[in-house]
Amino acid sequence: MESSLIVVTLIVECLLGFYLLALIALMVGCARFHRRVRQRRIPADEMHLPTVSVVVAARNEAGNLPRLLACLLHQEYPKDKLEIVVVDDRSDDGTEGLLSKMMAGHDNLKSIRISDERLDFAPKKRALDLGIRSSTGEIVLLTDADCSPPPTWVRAMVGFYDEGVMVVLGYSPYRFDVPTLRLLRGMLALDYFSLAAIAAASIGLGRPLTATGTNLSYRKEAFLQANGFERIKQWISGDDDLFVHLAARENLGKFSFALNREAFVPAAAPTSWKQFWHQRIRYASKGTHYEPMMVIGLASVYLLNVFIVLAACLTLAGFDDVAWPGLSAWGVKSLFEYAFLRQAAIVFGERSLLRYFLPTALLHPLYVTAFGFLGLLGSFRWKGSRFRKLVSQQSRHDRLDGDSLSNRLRRDESVSE
Repeated sequence: MESSLIVVTLIVECLLGFYLLALIALMVGCARFHRRVRQRRIPADEMHLPTVSVVVAARNEAGNLPRLLACLLHQEYPKDKLEIVVVDDRSDDGTEGLLSKMMAGHDNLKSIRISDERLDFAPKKRALDLGIRSSTGEIVLLTDADCSPPPTWVRAMVGFYDEGVMVVLGYSPYRFDVPTLRLLRGMLALDYFSLAAIAAASIGLGRPLTATGTNLSYRKEAFLQANGFERIKQWISGDDDLFVHLAARENLGKFSFALNREAFVPAAAPTSWKQFWHQRIRYASKGTHYEPMMVIGLASVYLLNVFIVLAACLTLAGFDDVAWPGLSAWGVKSLFEYAFLRQAAIVFGERSLLRYFLPTALLHPLYVTAFGFLGLLGSFRWKGSRFRKLVSQQSRHDRLDGDSLSNRLRRDESVSE
């Protein structure tokens, strides 16, 4: 028993050492990023501003689109250089009619309707692919229908396109639309912020690790050079980070991160535990499609958190021998995580989130263990449909499960007639 514990302890020390080295590297990247990408002045010369297309994939978003389109139609950017493309992906909630009414008064608003389903192309990727290919702007900006970009968003993002920059990543702080406990709000916001911190720090290291589709931009030229989403179209999730990884592998150009509050795009936080549950499984479902070294790194971090959870469970069951290894691993892990997040929070102006670090750190090992496992093996619901991580894994039952109630009623009515 004692020899087994020694072996386990050595393995955990190796995993912990690897994780700490990764965090130290991210701290170095964050420092480099901050030195290189300071707050930018928004370009004032309208004569030399590039043409921009904002592309939004929308499925049953009639409740969210009025707010989003109001934000996009009031951007502080020349109207003749700004195009808004909304791709209506088989909506049956009045989205099509809403878009038709709004287009009547706005020449730079364009709508594309998808009425069928392809079983070899993830729905959102297909919608974005169609929208981007049909767009006319030199630069493409992406956001989601439940976001609320500030009026300065387009111009601020464009300001980060220095010579040679092909992709600009952005930050989307959570926006809470329903009453939520302050502690829970803070923990969710800190968790979401950590993704932006990793994205910015990894750009400082020269290799972007993640991105968010709620605030992302690239030159249309880069998208076409990468052949769009063709090589990643089977994965339900990953229209953001998987494409960024692809662009990095292809060496399409430089990456930047929009460190400017005028470029931050608030995104709607999950409004229920069920939505949060399925969202996090969806995020985790694409992990095995990352580059081999990144997969190995994620697996190491996952195993470290599994050990901490098992050590806690065994300690509660009376096996005190694992208490100290588990507690020390959690303590050192949390200390370095705090150091990195504190550094990033100062850079982003989000220091108020750090007060929620301790409760988040207490739950983090269980959080990683649960969603890492479910993302690898489980399924999730999204936009009214049940998905597995690959389009090819969808069964006939899954597709029927995704049918809207109104479609079912229409079929029932036709049968009765």
